[in-house]
Amino acid sequence: MLLPIVTSCHDDLDTEPLSNLSPENFISNIENSEVAVNGVYSQMALVYGQNFIYMSDHGTHVATTPVGNPKLNAYAFYTFDSNSLFLKDTWAHSYKAISRANFVIDRVGELETEDPAKNRIIAEAKFLRALCYFNLVRFYGDVPLILEELTDFKTLNTDNVASTEVYKAIIEDLKFGEEHLFHASWLSKDKPSYEGGNLGRATIGAAKGLLAKVYLTMASHPLQVEGAYQLAYDKAKEIYDSKDYQLDDYTHLCTIEGETSSEWLFQVQFDVAGLQPSQWGALHNPLNQGKGGKEANDFGWGRVAPTMKFTKQYEDGDLRFDHNIAKGKINADGSIKYDKNSKKWFTHKYRFSVKPLDRFKTDMNAPVLRYADILLILAEAGVEVGKTEEAFNALDEVLVRAQNMGGGTVPALVDRALTGEPLEDFIFWERARELCFEGHAKFDLVRAGRERFVEEVLNQEWTKNENDDSQTVIVPWASNVNTNTPLLFPIPAAEAAGAL
Repeated sequence: MLLPIVTSCHDDLDTEPLSNLSPENFISNIENSEVAVNGVYSQMALVYGQNFIYMSDHGTHVATTPVGNPKLNAYAFYTFDSNSLFLKDTWAHSYKAISRANFVIDRVGELETEDPAKNRIIAEAKFLRALCYFNLVRFYGDVPLILEELTDFKTLNTDNVASTEVYKAIIEDLKFGEEHLFHASWLSKDKPSYEGGNLGRATIGAAKGLLAKVYLTMASHPLQVEGAYQLAYDKAKEIYDSKDYQLDDYTHLCTIEGETSSEWLFQVQFDVAGLQPSQWGALHNPLNQGKGGKEANDFGWGRVAPTMKFTKQYEDGDLRFDHNIAKGKINADGSIKYDKNSKKWFTHKYRFSVKPLDRFKTDMNAPVLRYADILLILAEAGVEVGKTEEAFNALDEVLVRAQNMGGGTVPALVDRALTGEPLEDFIFWERARELCFEGHAKFDLVRAGRERFVEEVLNQEWTKNENDDSQTVIVPWASNVNTNTPLLFPIPAAEAAGAL
């Protein structure tokens, strides 16, 4: 059972839509407060729609697109501008979620009740607000920071604030979450745990994990905040030492059945029956034309494709390659009909055991944060703060799983002779090998700095024949990128003019 999703068309809710209710009479008790915070979760499904997929993966060291559609190619080919649709969608959906979160935080905060659920509900709203601002500041840089319920739009100040101030607000929200959220449903510890029917709610582990990722981002380009690597390491190590989460079978994670895995710290929930269909997996999987292809469960549009360089980053014996990347069409039984003559690679990371309603209406959750990411944060930050052996140990855990997909004890020790830039480069690509197509690539590329951005995007290659190096050329759209190309996206034109 998933987290209840609130929509204005839901038959089970004998209430008016949230947007039509007066704040003075809606949040009058804990029950209505639960409905209100569910409305924030519901909005997150729009934040993590196809807009997020294109913006977070296209045009990176990991992913591009083989589809000949100028509008959809804009993010892969760097032809977007401040009027581009998905830039506007991500901005608008995020600030609507923030507005709903502020409503919950302020109004529930005014309730005169001793019910312990009060602070937990506020903490859920603060976690979701923090996640939205984390995405906004990583996509756009300096953005408006609105932390109170909007009651008078005429007096709204939409001036951008420095990203450092946005990060301070994010950290404050997540620290509140650490204190007041519940544990994941499979844990019984010092604080209450959610029941199984509340899958998808923010947890203590999710707050801690997102905080570790926030610190790591602050430590990296462009901010490079002093001491942030240590904070990232400490928080990731706290999760590691807790043993609350564990690596699962890699092939199980990006499936409908895998949404209950104890590797996930947080996912955004989707539910076709609840009128919140997902496009995760639908945009990624290979095309399914060809004999028998249309009967395959994993049919898709193939609008996200690995870059040629990324396809070469896997070592022999790394089982993630065959799971994540495909070249060819999908057969009816879900296997790939390999096509050595195809110029196109696809991702095949998201798997469906039952055929979705259609290619843009699936129940696949949006990945946000899982334990492997925590291990890689621990490794990256560990190297920076001199905890090299701890970093190697964390990497070993990820690599052992990569060789056996979750079973057995295959030794996969990282070369302890790696130091300095070679080790940093290894971790950079290990994040790609492990977390590819889960919405991390753009953020990791920005964190790596302009020199790395130029190396991976300006000089990106493709080939007409993977067995003939003479037919490898720089991608045609490289002319759209230069050493002065902004790493961040432009704030949508309407918002830059002062309208939220």
